[in-house]
Order: sequence, then structure tokens, then C-alpha cells
Amino acid sequence: MDALLSTDTFYGMIMSGAKQVINDENKLNELNVFPVADKDTGTNLASMMRYIVDNLSLTKDTPELLHQLAQHGLVGCSGNSGLIFSQFFYGLTQHSLREKTLIKLHDFVEMISKGYQSAYASVSNPKPGTILTVMEKWVESYRDLLKSAGMNLADSFKSSVEKSRVALKETMNQLEVLRNNHVVDAGAQGFVTFLEGMLGYLVGSKDEREKILAGSADTENTAKLSHEFEDVTEVPDLRYCFETVVRTAKAGFSDEERKKLDRLGDSIVVGKGPQMLKLHIHTNEPDTVTSLLAETGDILYQKIDDMMLQYNIAHNHSAGNKIALVVDTMADLPLEFIQSNNIYRIPLQVKVNNHSFLDQISINYHQILDYLNNNDNKIGTAAPSAAIVSRALHFLEQFYDSIIIITVGSSLSSTYDVIANQAAKFKHKKISVIDSKLNSAPLSLLVTLAAQMIKDGSSHDAIVKSLDEAKANANILIVLNSLKGLIRSGRLSKSMGMLAGLFRLKPIIQIDVNTGKPKVIGASFSKRGGWKKICKKLNELKNKEQLKSIAVVHSDSDERAKFFGKYINRKTNMTPLFITEVSSVSGIHTDKDSYAIGYINEPIRQLEY
Repeated sequence: MDALLSTDTFYGMIMSGAKQVINDENKLNELNVFPVADKDTGTNLASMMRYIVDNLSLTKDTPELLHQLAQHGLVGCSGNSGLIFSQFFYGLTQHSLREKTLIKLHDFVEMISKGYQSAYASVSNPKPGTILTVMEKWVESYRDLLKSAGMNLADSFKSSVEKSRVALKETMNQLEVLRNNHVVDAGAQGFVTFLEGMLGYLVGSKDEREKILAGSADTENTAKLSHEFEDVTEVPDLRYCFETVVRTAKAGFSDEERKKLDRLGDSIVVGKGPQMLKLHIHTNEPDTVTSLLAETGDILYQKIDDMMLQYNIAHNHSAGNKIALVVDTMADLPLEFIQSNNIYRIPLQVKVNNHSFLDQISINYHQILDYLNNNDNKIGTAAPSAAIVSRALHFLEQFYDSIIIITVGSSLSSTYDVIANQAAKFKHKKISVIDSKLNSAPLSLLVTLAAQMIKDGSSHDAIVKSLDEAKANANILIVLNSLKGLIRSGRLSKSMGMLAGLFRLKPIIQIDVNTGKPKVIGASFSKRGGWKKICKKLNELKNKEQLKSIAVVHSDSDERAKFFGKYINRKTNMTPLFITEVSSVSGIHTDKDSYAIGYINEPIRQLEY
């Protein structure tokens, strides 16, 4: 078989597939019940595809096109399915093509096979009935088609898409949650939708192809993202190097907007492109800059480097301190402690309507509250961009002998998978990625323990061993004002929320050690009653010698949170190591006026910062 696919045609197929996914965003969201029913798979995939459509340019040869596709997919991806999709694109680059401008069918099959292998390797615990299953069946069907002599490119692709549709339908019977909801897997449907879009371009007439490509970004003028670190050789006057891309019909910032930006920072550079602006600015107030940009258009992508942290790591880190400590922003820690200990944070993404923010950096909890007050806003979260993770590791490997990364529980977020997948690519550097099984306050206590052990000169292996032991006896107790946040994020059922609301109950939540997910363990009729029950539980653990250190995280005022800390001290004779406000991501999943106690069965010194 000698069917050929030109670079031009393949480019059109990719653009067509991406646009089809964008068009079906809402349909994909409605299917989303696995792994969490937060109805954002379509949004995550569409966001990635928009980034590809806006940045992918037609090149002279296929390898360069694939390189672009992999890069843009990596930058734009979010969520489980987005990550898997981006790794599929990356895998396409791993097959060496025999010709630069024409892909033989045999090479095409080997390309997509490498894509599937890469996607499969990116997931720590692959399950049947997901996007991976459909990818596998599609590749297998195409490999079988190689045996059919004389089949042309269009017919072979059409036949393979039919096979993928069959595999998609079967996902409903492979996962119980899909079967119970009578839906196919949302990520798998997204992949089939992409293939259908590709097929539509391949078999389309000249006029149909031109219509599909109409409105594609003129990428020569599109704002491009720089992924290189700033060369910070002097103590920076402003802390953050902030770079963002905004989709907007405006030709640029108005004079008034530019004046506001000038007041917020310096080193301002504005790049322009068709319906897109790119801003570079050095600032101490990235969240304020973001609020301004959100009024200008849709924030598609953000990159924020902590230049002060980079300077401290590059120039002032102790000669005896050769272990880097990395956490994601689900660890709710005092900012002063993070900065004084040179802890590198990898931000989760906060999705609000068509905006993409960086948790704890370009958006804070109070801003999230404003968005939550409007029920029309679509709000969700996503794992960190794989590109941001990769950049962080590339920076840290230059200055440290090894790296320890502590992540939010893998059952609560795909953050662990994203980070572990990127860390595995640094084969020459010792990197340990620890799934904490936890979030918020207990995750923060694990980070605090690791930071103190690093300061005390403990070895990499000793720290990892201590963390593995400590996380088994760590947990969280939460007094929620309501269950709205957990229901909104798909982590608890609406019926549970209706029951709690009916009796005006204040639910008490803990992490289930078996599933790693939140569960209701009690309730009270008042906030004070909830505090009393938490203290009783803490004293029980203390008497059994199962608790040695605690911390408080809150979504209330600092004043009332300090009063809560004093109440805990009076009732348990234990002083919280810190009292801090919840992050924007954690706040979305809880509710305002709520309190959490994280505990760990390890003695931790009072924080120094």
C-alpha cells in the first residue's frame, strides 16, 4: 500500500479536528462523570484545541509541524484528558519519518502507535473504558488495515474512525460509573470527535476545506510564548515575571489600561496578533494584573516566574543544601514560610468561564469568592500545565543534586500524574514524586516536615522515607459552613447537600484513608458545635499517641481564624504550627466561613520565617 499524506493536508486535518472539539465543548462537558463529575472535560479539551488553532502554523515539512503540535498541546493542556491528548501529540514526534513532506501510510500508523504509547505512559493507573482504550483500538484497527492491499488513504481513515466509534460505545460497559449514567467516556468522545473532524477535512471538497480553515490565526503575527527563564543576575526590584496571552477583539490596550499596567509594574511588552494580545510585565501584584486583563478578554494562558525565588536559589542557597523542595498550590502554607525556605510552587489551574488562572499566584481566594457569588459563572480547576512543570524541573536541576516533590492526593487531582510524567523524563537527576494522598492542611504539614529535615541536613532517601511513613497517619478535619463547594466540584452528591441544607447542618469532613476522597463523618447544628466535635476527635487521637502536630486553614476572616486557633489550644493544649487562609483551588471545593485542622503524627518545630 503506498497511500500518501501531504504536510498541507495533515495540517488541515489537525485544524479541522481541533475546531470540531471546540464546537462540541458543551456536549463533552455533559458526558463528564469520570473520574470526577465536574463537567469540565469539554472545556479543558476545547481550551487546549483553541491554543493549537491559534498557534499552529503551516510549515514546509511534517516533522516541524508535529514539533509545533506537541509544544502547543503541552502548553495548552489541562485536566486528565487534556494531558493524555497532549502526550499523544508528543508521541507523534517520536517516529522518524522517511520523507519530510509526504507521510506514507505505514509511517502514519507507526506515528499514531508512538502517540498511543506516549499517552498510555503518562497515566499512573490506566483504566479500561477511557480515552486510552479508544486510542488503542483506533491504532489496532489501522494496523490491521495495512494488510488490506489497495485501500486508499481516505477509505482507510474512514474505516479506522468507524472502529473508534465502536470502541467509544463500548466504554459505557467498561466503567461502572459510565454504565450507571448511560454515557460514554467524555475524554474518549473528545478523541473520536477530533478524528471525525480530521476525516471531514480529508474527504471534503476544495470549498469545504477552505471553509474549515477560514478564520485560522495568521500565526506569523500571533503572539508567541517565550518559555525561557529570565537571567536574574541582580536582586529584582519586582518579584514576578508575568506573561499571559489574552483572546480579545481589541487591537491593543487602551491608554487608560496601559496607565494602570504602568502603575502595576515595569518591563512591559505587548505583542499583538489577530484577536490576541500577549503581555509581559514585571510586577508584585500578578492577581491585580490578571483582574485587569480579565476585563479585556479571555485569558488563555499564563506563565509567572518568581524572580526573587530564582535569584535566591541561583545565588544564595546554602552550599550544604542540595535538595530542592517542590509542592503544588494545594498545600496551604503561609507565603512567608514558602519564600524564606525557597520552596518552589507549581500552581494548579483555576478555570473561570473562558479564563485560565494560576492558583495562589494570579488569583486568590477573595477573587474566587466574587466569581462564586454569581451562579452563572462556570468555575472549575485543573492540574498544572505540563509545560510549567517541565520548566520548573529544568530550572531546579541546574542548582540541586536532587528534587523532592510532594503533590496533592492523586485521587483528588491529576496533578500527581502530570508531575510524575514530566519528572520521569529527567533520567539523569534524582527526583522523587510523592503522592501525599491528602490536600490543604495535612499536605502542608508534610511539606513543613520535609523543609525542616532538609534544613537539618537529612539525606534525600531519609526524607522520602519519613514522608511515606508520616502521610499514613496524617489527615484533615473540616467544619464546613455548607456542602455547596463539594457538590459544585462533583465530589459529593446533591442529595447529601439537600439533606444538610434541610436541617441547617454544618458537615464535618475527613479524607477517607481507603479511597483518598472526602467523606462526611458527622455534623453539627452550629459552627461552635462543630469546633467542639473536632476538638473531641483531636483529643482522642492525642491520647492514642496518633497526633503530634496540627495546623489551621480557613475560609473566614483572619481575626475569627485566630480565635478558632485559640479555641483549639484551650481545648487540646496544642498550638497550631500556623493559621493561614485557604487557596483559591481549595476554596472552590469547600465554602466560605469554613475551618480545617490538619494533623500529623510527627513532631514539627514551630515555623521560622
